[in-house]
Amino acid sequence: MTSAVTGYFATLGSDTPPLAYEDIELSDMIMHFGHNARESHPIIFWRAAEYKRNKDIPTVVVDPRRTGTVMGYEDINAKNSVHIPILNGDISFLNAIAHVLLKEHKDVIDWDFLKKHANNWKEYVDGVLKDYSPEQVQDRMGGKNHEVSPATIRQVAKMFAEATRKRLVRAKGKQKGGYGGVIIMWGIGYNQHIHGQHNVISIINLLTLTGNLAKPGCGPFSMTGQPNAMGERFAGGLTGRLPFNQSLKNTAHRKHMAKHWGVPEKNLINAVNGKNPGYAIGMMERALKGDVKAFFFVYATHIDLPDQYNLVRPAISKTFNVVQEIYRHAPNNLYADVIFPAATWGEVEGVYISSERRINICQKAAEPPKGCRPDMDMVIDKAKGIGKLLGVDVEKALPYKRKKDGFYDAQEIFRDVVRASAGTDTDLTGILEVEKLDKTSPYEQLEELRGIQWPAPTYEIAQNGGTKRRFMLQESGWENKPYGYFRTKNGKVNMKLVHQDYSDREKLTKEMMKFGVEDGLYTIDHLDLIKKVRDKGLTPDMPDEEHLGKKWHGVPKDKYPYWFGLGVVYEHFHTAKSIRSPTTRRLVPEMYVEMHVDDAKDLGIRDGDKVRVITRRGSLEARAQVGTNSLVKPSRNSVPRGYMFGPWNLSVADSADPKKNKWLANGLTSRIWDPVSGQVDFKKSACRIEKI
Repeated sequence: MTSAVTGYFATLGSDTPPLAYEDIELSDMIMHFGHNARESHPIIFWRAAEYKRNKDIPTVVVDPRRTGTVMGYEDINAKNSVHIPILNGDISFLNAIAHVLLKEHKDVIDWDFLKKHANNWKEYVDGVLKDYSPEQVQDRMGGKNHEVSPATIRQVAKMFAEATRKRLVRAKGKQKGGYGGVIIMWGIGYNQHIHGQHNVISIINLLTLTGNLAKPGCGPFSMTGQPNAMGERFAGGLTGRLPFNQSLKNTAHRKHMAKHWGVPEKNLINAVNGKNPGYAIGMMERALKGDVKAFFFVYATHIDLPDQYNLVRPAISKTFNVVQEIYRHAPNNLYADVIFPAATWGEVEGVYISSERRINICQKAAEPPKGCRPDMDMVIDKAKGIGKLLGVDVEKALPYKRKKDGFYDAQEIFRDVVRASAGTDTDLTGILEVEKLDKTSPYEQLEELRGIQWPAPTYEIAQNGGTKRRFMLQESGWENKPYGYFRTKNGKVNMKLVHQDYSDREKLTKEMMKFGVEDGLYTIDHLDLIKKVRDKGLTPDMPDEEHLGKKWHGVPKDKYPYWFGLGVVYEHFHTAKSIRSPTTRRLVPEMYVEMHVDDAKDLGIRDGDKVRVITRRGSLEARAQVGTNSLVKPSRNSVPRGYMFGPWNLSVADSADPKKNKWLANGLTSRIWDPVSGQVDFKKSACRIEKI
């Protein structure tokens, strides 16, 4: 979710979805970008679908495929459900909606807010008026079989305007201070682009323009994986971040964290001066070069990363690898020099954070197997050992003692986290005030309230379950709040005109396609090229579409006519390592590739045929799943012509021997990454299909 992280930082000044789940039932329109909610966040989808059924709100789904989300909304009311099947054209689509609103629906532009509370709004307005009419963006509306007409863009803009007007009417009538408008949700797929951060900025630009920003019933709402991706972000999950939404470069916060961590500030200054170009991809490239000597994998799966055959597996074959893992058959173990067996979520206690900033408790249900320890315990022990070698006073930095049961006290450590949050925009110290006055422990509070939304800086706020919504002066009762309307330098939301320009797409994309193909070519040595591609909103690959329509054996071996995208399917969501379980194997027994009926006919492929999907970087074997009546299960989504889709993580269920594994989807993908967020573009590889 790092494109969401850096997108929020760039605009709102802090990484956080500002809304609450209850805003779904306050909205007048919901849009999804790169988010098949029905499969990836089903509780959210059914909540939104039920609200659509009751209130008949319009919905828009922007996704190349006709997913279950699209069809579910259409089943409720097809007349106000729109599917936008663009591929890569999101920035242009959002800018074009803004253009139409500025031209044809001027009453929904919040000029007062822009002038008082937004930076760079005039540059944005002038830019979208000049370059982003629906007619001007047609070359970026996805290309062949992904076209979105000017009429459709205007239809969506009109729906957007009407939903915004409903909020304005309520605000004028002072109904609960006004509520409603447009919520825009997006998922991991929307972040996984070379221009992932710019995608996010485009959403927030449009919402800011129309006053739909961070109010009851409207705003940006990134849908983050519930197994604690938000918790990682809260704790400083990016290499340049400290806990509580601050950069390593923030001197005051760096001193604050050094004090609470019990470490010399010079250690953090050393980290500031350290270089980590390319994030995960850069680490792998530097490992190939011999500059990175070791990796420590804690529950992350190396098959999450792209370009497996040419980058990741060659890199970790050269390094010393420590793996902390709960499954004996996990892919990381195949490359491990040392394995630490970890306890899993039902065998530990702790907290996690969901998309609405709600901190909740994970209660221990069973004891871990003998010899297995919680991740936290092992990290503490290893940190103590490493700290001693580095000359750190580990008793000061990590003063924790094991309990009688042999484990560290997770609640004690949570209290330390809460203490360190004092004075930040994620302040949780109200929880300790409640404990002091009411004698209710932090975990008891989380259990009784069914979670607390951060920030919770005072007794009263914590006692009431935290803060529902952030920004726009909505954090009532917080007298010493460390920011104004937004947590930016001047308290204003930052708008930034981000572009898409296909004028020299072919030339630049050819350069992108060399990575993973030519030996000795590293992205970290070509950052200027990647930034140029990002700023033009291009793709990392491009199909040879002149060869569409040919039989599979008629396509030259060096041509790749089709798009190939990867994603998550319902049966696999958050179960990447338990795919070997009998139930999951019955539901999705083997690797498959979704294929349009007419493409299959052109290729000479029948439903159920075994095929090979080949890109410039690798190949996989799969069953052809042709149409939504396919014999190959699951069969519920349909792809447009020219586009193939497969699940990315099914390779875990194939052979444990990497040399025999035929389902490794991320062996096919490009390694090109967003130069700010570091996220890789998994959605747009060019491929050809061969019948086996």
